[in-house]
Amino acid sequence: MANTTELLSFVQEKVLEMEKEADQEGLSSDPQLCNDLELCDEALALLDEVIMCTFQQSVYYLTKTLYSTLPALLDSNPFTAGAELPGPGAELEAMPPGLRPTLGVFQAALELTSQCELHPDLVSQTFGYLFFFSNASLLNSLMERGQGRPFYQWSRAVQIRTNLDLVLDWLQGAGLGDIATEFFRKLSIAVNLLCVPRTSLLKASWSSLRTDYPTLTPAQLHHLLSHYQLGPGRGPPPAWDPPPAERDAVDTGDIFESFSSHPPLILPLGGSRLRLTGPVTDDALHRELRRLRRLLWDLEQQELPANHRHGPPVASTP
Repeated sequence: MANTTELLSFVQEKVLEMEKEADQEGLSSDPQLCNDLELCDEALALLDEVIMCTFQQSVYYLTKTLYSTLPALLDSNPFTAGAELPGPGAELEAMPPGLRPTLGVFQAALELTSQCELHPDLVSQTFGYLFFFSNASLLNSLMERGQGRPFYQWSRAVQIRTNLDLVLDWLQGAGLGDIATEFFRKLSIAVNLLCVPRTSLLKASWSSLRTDYPTLTPAQLHHLLSHYQLGPGRGPPPAWDPPPAERDAVDTGDIFESFSSHPPLILPLGGSRLRLTGPVTDDALHRELRRLRRLLWDLEQQELPANHRHGPPVASTP
């Protein structure tokens, strides 16, 4: 993905140069130039497809791993006996055990994008997708937990809020704070609602809660309130009932987040790091090119009859 993005930027720049020169010299209708530009368009389309495919495969395997690690953010207790909560900028090893696997995925992905020198725009979009998936997965799990055993209670919510804050602080230290805050917003708001002390929550009305938590849909807000644990034998107060105007939205709305509403991938324009038209002075690259040349030659020779084969290609001087 990183290499193809560099090639895409290079071809885009060359096409713009060709079009500009053609306009200046009055050659925009030249048949050969039109054919060259058509071939360039085909190459650009192919490079676009490669980037799309590699992006999809990358986030697929990363989210597949996250799917098994994320539930610990809802289940693990960061306030273990004798443990001190880490501060901002803490190392991964200093984080609570329940958070390390998820943060480990983010750290490994960040290290890979750095090693591969992935374009900054694609780095942001890769983590935007990972955070979008994490937010939707955790919020859906949170909604699902409330349908069974008692789960929506202040003490549990404080643990989740602390875990989420620790994750966001760690991501801030890794330079991903703004992206994480944006995509974790809905989960954060849902947990904030559950963190409201029970006495304060009982004084709130449906209209005030809709105003304070507008990111939650009517169906999601009603689900959280109707399953909130107020104590043995106590049900939701009448003030939490939605008005008739929103009853249909509550009854027919989906409490779960859709995974198909992720932001689209936008290919970067410019910003390439490689100067493909300049001289190549890296001996390691020349060695790799010679190795590749020998490999292609060997494959070609295997397809020829024995009496048509000849010696290996002579290595040229860099």
